[in-house]
Amino acid sequence: MQTANPALKLNSINPPQALVDSTVAALEAWLETMRGPQGYGGPVAHWWQQSLTYTGPGFDWRYEGIITGYLHLWERSDASYLEKACRAADDLVQAQLPNGHFPASCFELNPATAGTPHEAACDVGLLRLAKALQTAGFADWGTYAYCAEQNIRTYYLAKLWDAEVKAFRDNPQTPSFVPNKAATACEALFLLAELSGDALWVEQYALPTLDQILAHQVKGGLCAGAIAQNSFGSQRVEKYFPIYISRCVPALIQGYRWTNKAQYAQAAVQAMEFIASWCAEDGSLPTVIYPNGQVNRNPTWIAPLAEVLHATDLTRLYGFTYDFYPTFQRLVRGQDASGGIQTARGFAKQAWPGEQNLPDVRDVLHVVGWCDKAFAYLASHAGPNLRETQSGTFETHCTFQGQTLLLQETPEILEIVAAKGVYYRWWKGAMWPEIAHPLFWLR
Repeated sequence: MQTANPALKLNSINPPQALVDSTVAALEAWLETMRGPQGYGGPVAHWWQQSLTYTGPGFDWRYEGIITGYLHLWERSDASYLEKACRAADDLVQAQLPNGHFPASCFELNPATAGTPHEAACDVGLLRLAKALQTAGFADWGTYAYCAEQNIRTYYLAKLWDAEVKAFRDNPQTPSFVPNKAATACEALFLLAELSGDALWVEQYALPTLDQILAHQVKGGLCAGAIAQNSFGSQRVEKYFPIYISRCVPALIQGYRWTNKAQYAQAAVQAMEFIASWCAEDGSLPTVIYPNGQVNRNPTWIAPLAEVLHATDLTRLYGFTYDFYPTFQRLVRGQDASGGIQTARGFAKQAWPGEQNLPDVRDVLHVVGWCDKAFAYLASHAGPNLRETQSGTFETHCTFQGQTLLLQETPEILEIVAAKGVYYRWWKGAMWPEIAHPLFWLR
């Protein structure tokens, strides 16, 4: 059993500017290679399951980070980045279905639609852009706001709002609540209220939902500050995922800024203190923490750690102090010659316990829907003079389902080779791999 680390140290994240700038420039160059005719694609690796055979554009939470990252670069660096933020948002506008949904919006379940928190995350990206354009005096911000509002009205309000509980369900047919997914919807509602001047979006929907998130927070003991992963009716699922807990933080901070009620900021800080108490010396975090102190580290994340670093930035203003610099180092050290950042370490141990000499394929995959989070975080710290760079060639030996493989990625192709030949070949921009051995049909 692992015990929590009681020592919360001073938050001293002050990343070297040159390192941030070179990392974000290379990451942006890689993102360009992952962009096809309709949007950003590529295989998806996730703790829950995988989407390795659908490689077309995913209109999911990847767009939140991509749009946000380009907005940061526009504000901090160069006006040309606004065009790329608008280009990404145009992907969503053009892809939106007549019923308000976005296609392929389920990330690890793609190409399925109606994903949570993914459609709300698309709305957040659209509304952040709309707000930035409105503030800068551009006339075309309304297109993006309208797209997001249609999704919010036809999906989140019409299908997911539970008037009795006063919160957003995770499934229209099931009385289920997932705090981090609901928090993303709240972020969109705060932005929509600011854009429209209509407080109803916040007062009737966002704040009651935030109160449900508060009700899912642990009040004392070993896991004080943790936020339960989900609930079904009155039954809470007491599993605590640091990455997902950190995704609750932005909405809680928005709740405080809107109401000036300390309970929201306090909850955000307590959530981050819980996360910090489980941070290892190498900056890694358990994927799951259980009430008895047991943890699951299969895998431990790399690119998704940007969510924790972003939440740290937000809560520092409200008294949270912890040195997450090792976590920052773990994030940037995960970047490869392609410019992409690796997903994790330890996927293989889910099926093959014991020591692993090589990383799993899913560990070393560069996934747009994880790298976008690193992009947004790093862009928020970028300097004014980014140097243009190119995506390079990356290769590494790895394993998958007990087989030794060689993964090779260039700006044009992702290929995975075994002794018997090519097991996986995806030409970037294509909807499906040209070759996908049955190994990769894993869900």
